[in-house]
Amino acid sequence: MNQDAKTEKLESGGGKISRRAFVGGVAVGAAGAWGLSHWLSRFGYDPAKPPQLYEYFLDNFWFEAADLEHQEINAPLKGSQKADIVIIGGGFTGLSSAYNLVQKFPDKKIVLLEGACCGYGASGRNGGFCDAGIPGLMRYVEKAGPEAGRKAFDGTMYGLRQIRELVSEHGVGCDFEENGMLEAAMDEEQAKHLEKEHEAYKSLGLEATLLNGKALEAEVKSPRYVAGMKFPYGGIVNPAKLARGTKAVVEKAGVEVRERTVVMRVTPGKTHRVETEMGEIHAPLLVLGLNGYSPALGFFRNRVMPLCSYVIATEPLSASQWESIGWQNRQGIADMRVLFDYQRPTADGRIVIGGSDYPYYANDALSSGNNKPVIELLTNSLFTTFPQLEGLRIDHAWGGTMGFTLDFTPSVGVLGEHKNIFYGVAYNGEGVAFGQTAGRIISELIAGETSELTNLFVLNHKIPYAGPRNLRIVSARLQKWYLTRSSSKTVR
Repeated sequence: MNQDAKTEKLESGGGKISRRAFVGGVAVGAAGAWGLSHWLSRFGYDPAKPPQLYEYFLDNFWFEAADLEHQEINAPLKGSQKADIVIIGGGFTGLSSAYNLVQKFPDKKIVLLEGACCGYGASGRNGGFCDAGIPGLMRYVEKAGPEAGRKAFDGTMYGLRQIRELVSEHGVGCDFEENGMLEAAMDEEQAKHLEKEHEAYKSLGLEATLLNGKALEAEVKSPRYVAGMKFPYGGIVNPAKLARGTKAVVEKAGVEVRERTVVMRVTPGKTHRVETEMGEIHAPLLVLGLNGYSPALGFFRNRVMPLCSYVIATEPLSASQWESIGWQNRQGIADMRVLFDYQRPTADGRIVIGGSDYPYYANDALSSGNNKPVIELLTNSLFTTFPQLEGLRIDHAWGGTMGFTLDFTPSVGVLGEHKNIFYGVAYNGEGVAFGQTAGRIISELIAGETSELTNLFVLNHKIPYAGPRNLRIVSARLQKWYLTRSSSKTVR
């Protein structure tokens, strides 16, 4: 018998298997793994996902209104540099951190790094809602009680106060309007849920008004809405103008802003090393303002999932068209479905509407550009809500990546072996106002201060495990199937 035919034995627990059987088992396991991987790859394939090409142009109305095309974009970081504080991310978290830190530490060298230009990511691509409160607040109220809940709500209102401060004290022109919000119910089940939400707000001592019939029609004329709740807290803004205006404010105060600076790697330590495409920078303190982009740099990889929200903007409405739909109080409106829409008027008389679907792409893939099926959903939804506007032209369509978690609750805090990495993450689609608050909290943590903000329930909130990365697409698809086919889809 030749050597190839021998059945040399290998130990395997309490029994013995032949080498041939062992190799065969490995082959079967490898084939099974390949099959599972191939199936997951095919299952996760989404023909509507925009290709991962460089974005030379994005058809974002906010960018156009902010005249981003003609603004100067700062030079990238080059060579080897040192700083006292490095901030990664030129969105609202990073900019707010810079705004607050430079006031507390005017003599420190603070450098902000942004891959494209400030406001280019989710901070400049959202619907422009400045929401009051915070995701996860009502669950906190259930645990902690109304008194603690009201304190938390008041703390989260800091973001609106900071935007107001940027406008009034620093001249940031961003079309900021504090008109409150309107939640809309589309059926009786949602209307009942709205009543429960109204009671919850009343328990916190907050003003809220239920609307039905003529009272609802006085706010907005839509055959789709059967009830509503008027909430006087919150507002709307051009988020790109806010981001670009804040950038100018922090630069004037002494912050060094480096745009066109793609961060390649972060090596944490007592002194952090941040490598970019054309340079590197070292600093003892690091601030992460990445939100949905965090996993791409290795942070919160098993916790934060990048989801995309898509948005469209109409042409400006005529006076008669506005009269046909009412909406004279110009609140932001959101309906109560799980896969809900959000819509608001613009300063020049358009309607901006987003939502309807929030795609998750396999393996945490980022998405820019447009998802055509979602854009069609939004367009159809707009004309279902306002059939009197049928034929109105859609002028712009765009998308942006958000950071979501399984418990829909943000986290702001500090991490790392040396407790010198500060972060704000997982705003779950409501980061315009809370990103401002997160930046303030980060500055207070670095300064060693305590306040109502550093006592918020989101401080160092433990983000739940999101499951194996390659399997998340399965749960995401199943959840979407369930939400679009079951009665639970009607209430978020």
